Amino acid sequence: MAVIVGVLLFLLMVGGMGYAVYWQLRQVDARQKGGNDHHVSTAQEFLPFEDIRDGVICLGGHRYRAVIECSSTNYHLKTNHEKEVIEASFQRFLNSLTFPIVFFVQTKVMSYSRMLKQLEEDVADAISTYPHLEEYANEFMKEMKQIHVHIGNNKQKKKYVIVPFDDAIQLGNLSDEEKYEYALKELYARVGIVCDGLQAVGVQTKVLGTKELAELIMSVYHKDHYEHVEQLAEGDFLTLMVEGENRLETMDEEAKLDWVLYEAQTRLQTEFVNDQTDAFVRERAERVLDELNAVRQRYAGYYQTESVPLGGRGHVQV
Repeated sequence: MAVIVGVLLFLLMVGGMGYAVYWQLRQVDARQKGGNDHHVSTAQEFLPFEDIRDGVICLGGHRYRAVIECSSTNYHLKTNHEKEVIEASFQRFLNSLTFPIVFFVQTKVMSYSRMLKQLEEDVADAISTYPHLEEYANEFMKEMKQIHVHIGNNKQKKKYVIVPFDDAIQLGNLSDEEKYEYALKELYARVGIVCDGLQAVGVQTKVLGTKELAELIMSVYHKDHYEHVEQLAEGDFLTLMVEGENRLETMDEEAKLDWVLYEAQTRLQTEFVNDQTDAFVRERAERVLDELNAVRQRYAGYYQTESVPLGGRGHVQV
């Protein structure tokens, strides 16, 4: 008798669970009259953020993200001494952070539509000015439309650092607008810290604006999907933490002195020795670089191998 009662109770429990699942599915089925379908009324409600404005992504709940685009560095073409300097600088940058960051690398298919549209306008203007070149211009446009075939690689890889700020929700006595202004200020302070740290390594940075953030997210949702079978097989996607060699602990005093001077040279070269800098300021920066080279030769020089010209009168010892 007890066994029969137990079986009946089990069947009732299973049947109740099945009916609960069926009832829930009916509530979200738009085909059912009176179905509860307000949660899926627009595609935007599926996106994991509320808005993009003022150069930040608003995730909701007073959580915000800023994105920094980073340049590349030819690490594998560096000498062993240069690699040690880069690793030590990058390690110090990571150790100085008091907040989390996310590294994001995106590989996407390049779109030539904008370039071709602008090129068509330029070609049309050229033909109107030089009609006798129309045949040549049309042939040129035909070849340019097949540029991805000639290049053989139409993919582009970009690197980003995502900087978060989630602490505004703890400000209970402020209005939503005041919390937003505070979060924006603190977030950009963090962005400045990250940019300074990366520039010390020789990586140029660019903070994405509202339009650029929208383009980045659009490319994320509309890119080709690739199967990373090799990485899955090797377990790379299952690794949560990787620990590298601590360069700072093994570096002696002479190496540290030369490392600091090298970082100063790298910052000067990255921020001032370029075409956008005023000629007078650039000349002064190049003089300082020469003086730093002399100081390194006289007092440090642990990592020095050769003098590399900067494109002007200055040189950096590496």
